[in-house]
Amino acid sequence: MLCDIKNVLKKKLGLIDIRQMLCYPLPVLLSFLDTRKQLPDGTGILVLAQKPNSQQDYLHHSLIDMVILPAHDWKKCEKEGFRTRDAHLIQHFEKNNDVGIILIIDRPTTLPEMVLKRRHWRVKNGQVIKRTPFTSLTKVSEKIYILDIFSVDLIKPLILKRDWWDCIFRRHAVISKVKEAISFLNLHNRILFLWSPLSTGVIGRFDEKLIVFDALDNWTKHPEIKDKKKWIERGYRIVKDKADILFTNSKKNKKYLENSTTHVTFIPNGVDKEFFNLQEKKIPQDIKSLPQPIIGYAGKIAKRIDVELLSFLAKELPKVSFVLIGQFLDKKWVRPLFKFKNIYFLGDKHYTQLPHYLTNFDICMIPHNVGSLENEGDPIKLYEYLAVGKPVVTTNIAGVDVFKDVITIAKTKEEFLEGIIYWLREIKKDEKLGVKLRNSLPVSCSWAYKADLMIKTIVDKLCEKKTT
Repeated sequence: MLCDIKNVLKKKLGLIDIRQMLCYPLPVLLSFLDTRKQLPDGTGILVLAQKPNSQQDYLHHSLIDMVILPAHDWKKCEKEGFRTRDAHLIQHFEKNNDVGIILIIDRPTTLPEMVLKRRHWRVKNGQVIKRTPFTSLTKVSEKIYILDIFSVDLIKPLILKRDWWDCIFRRHAVISKVKEAISFLNLHNRILFLWSPLSTGVIGRFDEKLIVFDALDNWTKHPEIKDKKKWIERGYRIVKDKADILFTNSKKNKKYLENSTTHVTFIPNGVDKEFFNLQEKKIPQDIKSLPQPIIGYAGKIAKRIDVELLSFLAKELPKVSFVLIGQFLDKKWVRPLFKFKNIYFLGDKHYTQLPHYLTNFDICMIPHNVGSLENEGDPIKLYEYLAVGKPVVTTNIAGVDVFKDVITIAKTKEEFLEGIIYWLREIKKDEKLGVKLRNSLPVSCSWAYKADLMIKTIVDKLCEKKTT
């Protein structure tokens, strides 16, 4: 068996002896064992498609190309669905005629991460157009390319944990691999677009025309990562000093980032209404048998969940089902809720399934803590709740006041209870309530509008810079 593997690898990679195999990371070797892929013999650098050129993929009429370091890897989006602010905006950047090629740099993956978190080192979908022993460049759509990098680090990621994110993007080897991908794709008028304050080590390394940063929430306030506050604060200081354009989804973030020399453009979150306009409605299997009515929540299960509030509601409304769907970030935090028979945790759901769950909720809720456990962002879920035409009851967190005329914003647990009771009556009385709530979202709330506004700001700034 070992001899068979060795022969396949020698044929695929042009390796001379077993010693050369040791130079390749395990995931690369294993991926090359897939004999269904027609790879050229006799080379360790695999080019599987033509590089873009002016006659092929590169769009002549575009004004900018983008090098993006997102907050959420494309691999994560493949697994969970494209449900985050950065994922939504990137998908709509692609549709803008002023944008040519988009190169997305996923955070490098290590072997410990692959083993402990059962993650693959590169994206699963798309056409691999270039592969080297430690990189994979994949075309996933007409304009979007993903660069995945395998890092041989074994110890540092385990010691540094999230800090490694900042460390790895300052390494010359990683910067060189990104430069190779930029050169291969022939990117012009490069715009460096960052979403994480832990990615600032790349600033100024790619001969970018503009540096753009979008502050997705305030990471210094995030309960799950505030132990990295020192590194995050440094990242914010760097972008305030060096970024040409700063965006944010929160008025509080704008105030936090803005100073006498730094202007921040406030662009709230949005929603794709059509995605939530289901032509064929179905009831997910795990809520079919739940007692009605259903008060539902969709989002990360973490310290932001107000456990005291949900406990109060479960006691006061014993015949109501409280359903929470989403990934557990802190199971211990919500453990006191497990004793209630009318509170159901149904686990994480792929984003494509979200509209079906929301449609079958009677009322949607945001039972978040207010104050120190907030991340001072703008809840995407609020836009999504309204997009399916559901009444909303929320605590008085940042970002919800813009819809105060159509939702219930509760400042106390008693007001939250009253809001639920009120909307349970209203959904029985008003047959057109769903339509009214959907219509409360203007066109300016669409992700397409937000993305186009960002690109216009970038193009205008680029033109301004060229004329000065």
